[in-house]
Amino acid sequence: MDRADPLDAEAPMPEPISPQEPEPAAAAEAPFEVVLTVSEPAGVGPLFRRLSTIPDATVTRRRSGPRDGELGVAEVLQVLVPSSAVLVVAIRTLPVFIRSRRSSVTVTVTRGDRSVTVTGENLDDPQKVYEITDRLLGDD
Repeated sequence: MDRADPLDAEAPMPEPISPQEPEPAAAAEAPFEVVLTVSEPAGVGPLFRRLSTIPDATVTRRRSGPRDGELGVAEVLQVLVPSSAVLVVAIRTLPVFIRSRRSSVTVTVTRGDRSVTVTGENLDDPQKVYEITDRLLGDD
C-alpha cells in the first residue's frame, strides 16, 4: 500500500473548498436573546445551573450596570435560544426555581425593550407561559 506523505512536495494538493451559501432555514432561526434578572443575588447561580440544563439554550452570566437611580452592578443571565419553543421551556422552569428558594424571589425576563416579571403565583397556569412568551416576542 503506497501512501503519499503529506509533507512530500509532489503530493497533490486538495481542491479548495468553495464558499457555500447559508441555508435559508438557518438564517430564519436566528437566536432569541433574553436577559434574566433575579431579585435575590444569591439566586443567580442556582438559576444559571437550572437553565444550563435546557437543550439548545446557551446561558452566560454577565454583569449589568446600574439602572437609573441605583448604585452598583448586578449579575444577570443572558439566555440565547434558537426558537420560541425553547424559550417556553426556559420560562416553564422559572416557577419551580422560584418556589425552591427560601425567600421570596422574582425573576424579570427582558428582551429588547419588553420586560415581564415572573413570580411563583403568576405562572401556575400553563397558559400564562404562552402569554408571557408572546409578550416577549411581540411582532417578531
